[in-house]
Amino acid sequence: MIEKYSDYAGQPQRALQAWSAALYIRLSKEDLEKKNESVSVTNQREILLEYLRQHPEMKLFDIYIDDGFTGTDFDRPAWARLKTDIENGYVNCVIVKDLNRFGRNYTVGGDLIDNYFARKNVRFIALNNGVDTADDHMNAATRCISIGVTNVINESYSAMTSVSIRGTLNNHRKQGKFIGAFACYGYMKNPDDNHKLIIDDEAAEVVRMIYQKFIGGMSLIGITKELNSLGIPNPTMYKQQKGLNFHARDGKNDGLWCDRTVRRILQNEMYIGNMVQGVNKTVSYKVHECKAVPKDDWIVVENTHEPIIDKETFDKAQSLFNRHIRSSPVSKQTDLFSGLVRCADCGAVMSKKTNKLPYGTYRYYRCSTKRKRGKCTNHTIRIDKLENVVLTYLQTMIKLAVEYDKVIEQLNTGQKAQQRDYVRKALEAKQEELERCQKAKLDLYPDWKADIITQEEYLMLKANLNDKIEKLNEEIEKLQQSQDDSALECNGFVEHFKQYKNIDKLTRPMLIELIDSILVHEDNRITIKVKFLDALEQILTFEEENKSA
Repeated sequence: MIEKYSDYAGQPQRALQAWSAALYIRLSKEDLEKKNESVSVTNQREILLEYLRQHPEMKLFDIYIDDGFTGTDFDRPAWARLKTDIENGYVNCVIVKDLNRFGRNYTVGGDLIDNYFARKNVRFIALNNGVDTADDHMNAATRCISIGVTNVINESYSAMTSVSIRGTLNNHRKQGKFIGAFACYGYMKNPDDNHKLIIDDEAAEVVRMIYQKFIGGMSLIGITKELNSLGIPNPTMYKQQKGLNFHARDGKNDGLWCDRTVRRILQNEMYIGNMVQGVNKTVSYKVHECKAVPKDDWIVVENTHEPIIDKETFDKAQSLFNRHIRSSPVSKQTDLFSGLVRCADCGAVMSKKTNKLPYGTYRYYRCSTKRKRGKCTNHTIRIDKLENVVLTYLQTMIKLAVEYDKVIEQLNTGQKAQQRDYVRKALEAKQEELERCQKAKLDLYPDWKADIITQEEYLMLKANLNDKIEKLNEEIEKLQQSQDDSALECNGFVEHFKQYKNIDKLTRPMLIELIDSILVHEDNRITIKVKFLDALEQILTFEEENKSA
């Protein structure tokens, strides 16, 4: 049993032992990974206790152990407890195995030894370095130089180790290997390989629900309220429920979701199968505060794990973040046209207003620039009129997409069938000829070595075959391009618009998918800019080429 000075309850008048000793032990994470027995907690404890046995004038007060803490700073629980005991007068002698167990920060470590311990009349002993501040045989100058040089060497080792570790981790990141302590919400580490991620089905369903509701028109705050009302634990609480030693950065967690967490999930490329790392970094090997890294400097490796969200859904979500959208204070849903309606002259997003009159209630959009800054004219549009115009326009575009779908099918299966058959046969012939040339080239070297052909013949034939192979590759590439151009089986405009045929009502997901913006002019004219116009132009060009063929 370790007898502490503080154990002598009821004897406050008792004098402190000549040397009330504290044994301080530290083991870093790097030491744990290396499994270095020479610096293990057990080894350090035995060495320090043996020293006490040889010095009966020293009385053990307590042993302080920081297991798994870096030496580059002194933010350690056992050290904080030791310092408190020094302040309370319980300890006047600190013993460590060597200086680097005390710390690897020569500035702070040196100040503690030379100033703090001196002011508190605390004796400091580092066994392996021969340091003892009570040793009369070593003058102050010599001791100061010895401790200073040793501490500088220890810190330089930490600096070099930090550079080496960072280099190794960056290589792992660039290879798409996961190096985090905890997988992001929706995933878990592969038990067979901790550098790989696999889907956590339970959490993944929540992620899919978040994307579905956001694209469906629900606001961030609305989604947050929905998750909390359903009693779904937030990511921190969920990981803790799974037995992981995970803690929130602020140390607080009530299990509730916040809109910031929902936003982070909706913007995280990890969910489409891309490994995103290097988002934050520590200031230095001595300052362990994290700071954000510019997005351009993130390390992103595509297609490293199974996606939870498809790319199209993810892109839809990102397009919503690029718009000024808001939801009603009393509703979870985002307004139907939120972020889409803009002033045709100043380009500002128009705001929704409601007028309640004796003869009816009218909802409309108006340009807020005129009211706020007086820099624009009066642009307004009633929402019921806007809905009718947009619905009619989209119905027309959808009808066009359905018609072009039939046209493309007819052209692909009709008069171009013979041309595609010709291209296919020509391509097969060229590929067979390429294989023969490549085989002949491989046979040349053995023929030369077997003296079937001379060296001059070998070099000449090789050059001729190289030329022929190069020309065949060019011809094959052209034929493949011709083969691709002869059919238009999948078109973005057709695929996205035709799925909404027979619609009679606008929905938020439909508008987000099909419309880029709606411009309102001063005379109440409306310009609707739809997406996939490049794909529509491709159809028109394809149709024109087939007519002239």
